[in-house]
Amino acid sequence: MWINTPKARLPLAAHRTLRLKDARGTRLRAVQGTLWVTIDGDLRDIVLDPGESFVVDADRPLVVTALGDCATVDVRGPASAPGRLAAWLRSMWAPYGAAVTQAAA
Repeated sequence: MWINTPKARLPLAAHRTLRLKDARGTRLRAVQGTLWVTIDGDLRDIVLDPGESFVVDADRPLVVTALGDCATVDVRGPASAPGRLAAWLRSMWAPYGAAVTQAAA
C-alpha cells in the first residue's frame, strides 16, 4: 500500500509497532490510547496520552508502540518537507506490497 499524504491517522493494535525512518520534524499525536515512542540510541522514554504530541527531534529510526489495548496515532510530516512523510510511509508498506504481489502471482 502506498499512502501519499503529508498526514495520516493510523490505528495500532495492542502491543503493535510502527517503525519510522527519516522522521525528523514529524509530529506524532496520540488520538486514542497511550503511545510509547522510542528512538534508537536515545535514553528518553516518550509516553503520549490522548491529546499529547511529540515532534521528532532526531534523525535516527524510531518505534511507536501501542500500550494497553490499542491506540491511534496522528502523524503529520514537517511543514517544510511534506514529501518525507510519504517516503517513509512507502518504505513502511513496501514489504507488504511485495507479499501481496507474490500472492497474486
